[in-house]
Amino acid sequence: MSHITEQQFIEIFVSLVTRKSILPRKRLYRHILFIGFISTVDPGRSYTEKEFNLLLRGWTGSFGDHFGLDHVTLRRFLVDERYMERDAAGSSYQLLSKEPRFTYDRSIEQLDLQGLIDTARRDKAERRQRYLDRSGQ
Repeated sequence: MSHITEQQFIEIFVSLVTRKSILPRKRLYRHILFIGFISTVDPGRSYTEKEFNLLLRGWTGSFGDHFGLDHVTLRRFLVDERYMERDAAGSSYQLLSKEPRFTYDRSIEQLDLQGLIDTARRDKAERRQRYLDRSGQ
C-alpha cells in the first residue's frame, strides 16, 4: 500500500487537470484523481444514485472533462477500486473505508481543488506574459 502526501497530491492533481488530455495510465495518477473526488464525499452519508450522479457530474465537469472522464466512468472506477460501495440494486452509494488501495494525508480533504487549479492557471498565464514581455512580442 502506498501513501500519498499532500504536496505530492497537489503537484500531480494540478498537473493532470491543467495539462493532460487523456486519462492517465499510471495507477498512482488515476488514484490521485479518485482521491480528489472522494475528498468531496461526506463519509457518513449514503447517496441515492441520482444524488451520487449529480455529485459525479459536477466534479467531472470541473476536473475530468478535458481527458474524457465522464461521471459513468468515474463511478465505475470508484466502485471497482474500492473507494465507494453500492448496494446490490445499484441504488445507493457510500464511501468505503476498508482497506484503501492508497493511503493519503487527511489534509488533502481540506484542499480547495478549484482554487488550486485557478491559481495554477493564473500562474501559467503570468509566466507566459512575462516571457512575451521579455521577448518583445
